[in-house]
Amino acid sequence: MPWHSSPNADAAVTRGKSGDELHPKTLNKNAEDEEKNGPGPRVGNRFSIATMNQASVAMKYAVRGEVVQKAAEIKDRLAKGEQLPFEYLVPCNIGNPHAVKQQPISFYRQVAACCMCPSLIEDSSFPADVKSRAKEYLDATGGNGVGAYTDSNGIALVKQQVADFIMRRDGFPAKLEDIALTTGASEGVKRCLAALISDSNDSVMIPCPQYPLYSASITMYGGKSVYYDLDEASSWKIARESLEKACEENPTVNMRSIAVINPGNPSGAVLELSDIEMIIDFSFEKKLVILADEVYQENVYLEGKKFHAFKKVLVQMQQKDAKYNQVQLISFHSTSKGLIGECGQRGGYMEMVGFSQRVLAQMTKVAATSLSSNTIGQIFVGMMVTPPKEGEPSYELFKKESDAIFEGLKRRAIMLTKGINAITGLSSQPIEGAMYAFPQITMPKRAQSEAILKGIPADNLWCLELVEKTGIVCVPGSGFGQQDETFHFRITILPPDDMLEGMLVRLKAFQESFLAQYKDD
Repeated sequence: MPWHSSPNADAAVTRGKSGDELHPKTLNKNAEDEEKNGPGPRVGNRFSIATMNQASVAMKYAVRGEVVQKAAEIKDRLAKGEQLPFEYLVPCNIGNPHAVKQQPISFYRQVAACCMCPSLIEDSSFPADVKSRAKEYLDATGGNGVGAYTDSNGIALVKQQVADFIMRRDGFPAKLEDIALTTGASEGVKRCLAALISDSNDSVMIPCPQYPLYSASITMYGGKSVYYDLDEASSWKIARESLEKACEENPTVNMRSIAVINPGNPSGAVLELSDIEMIIDFSFEKKLVILADEVYQENVYLEGKKFHAFKKVLVQMQQKDAKYNQVQLISFHSTSKGLIGECGQRGGYMEMVGFSQRVLAQMTKVAATSLSSNTIGQIFVGMMVTPPKEGEPSYELFKKESDAIFEGLKRRAIMLTKGINAITGLSSQPIEGAMYAFPQITMPKRAQSEAILKGIPADNLWCLELVEKTGIVCVPGSGFGQQDETFHFRITILPPDDMLEGMLVRLKAFQESFLAQYKDD
């Protein structure tokens, strides 16, 4: 089964008497002890590791974990003028395009600027379609602009634009009441997981490897993660046998849902149409809600590969056999990925298919606890799904900028795959889509022993040494889940060509040094 690490959330905690008062010196000492030695006994009502929700303690999120913390320390040292073997960090740990010099697309930022500062509509030299789009969004907020709350499920105009986008993409209509705008796709995922998990025996099937949002959130909400294995040797393919095996090995849990990431994070794999049909059929048989994470749907690079939306495939199957009308699907999309890459805007949407009006009403109530997702993020969703049309003033520049971003991603996907596979002790499946590779490391036994002595996974040791010696920031595979006795790291294709080429040179030199340092006797 997949290796995954977390503290024992069920560990016994010694509880002191409620209301105990401690001298300030004692409190300070307790804080120091907790920092050094962990939570210790629970004393009084003071907020500490021991008194906080233990699911928060058990939760792990490797994408911003120990390696990234080490990178932050190194960044400070470089800023202070310390001489290191490298002059700058190469951040390959997270899908954050603009942080590694991807230029924003002009149309999106121009419309956003006019929405944030409406006087620009009259005074600026922005194209006419930018101004008209900004007016449209401002009117849709009731004249209150982007500084006001919206409806809990989002601006009606943007939801209609999302519905129209789904219709164009799939050839099947979407209902406005099925669509909710969210603060990035991750908020939608967490909202759904929180609703699905009602007790500690409720479980969600997640891929191995998976994006740790899923395992972390499931832990936070008190449920269980049930991993189904992706077949690395077959370019991370999902097999029916793997899904069945995961169920057979967990007979006592209450399986509620299955999460699928397509294109895959961290695998970079793109599902075939037959794969999606199989997953839908499996979900029908097991009565599972499908959580389809489709935020990378524009990021498909390998010739012959194509993105197939779960919604489209489900409706096609329903037309052939009415039994699939029972399947429940929630799909997610985001402004953070694709070609738009606007992570900081925190825009996303989810579409819920096959749910009753009562369930939708309950989910709206949950959304209302946050009042609404951020308004400018909603507007970015609208622009993402309704880009300039051919013949409009902004179209030529939009197409030029979008094509350049896509071609750059495709070029670097090929470059990174070839570069990694040319390095001794590293191997990567083809990067078919998304923004990542998940290469395997052939780990010397001595390195594994050293990691055991340090109390960390071996690929964590590898990634920590990598950032300390080269400035390359990656994420250990152990944070995503992986097969026993295998070791991986996730790396993005996002740095610009020259930085990626230089990174591969550093990586090759590091790996040669690492293998020599830990050469088995």
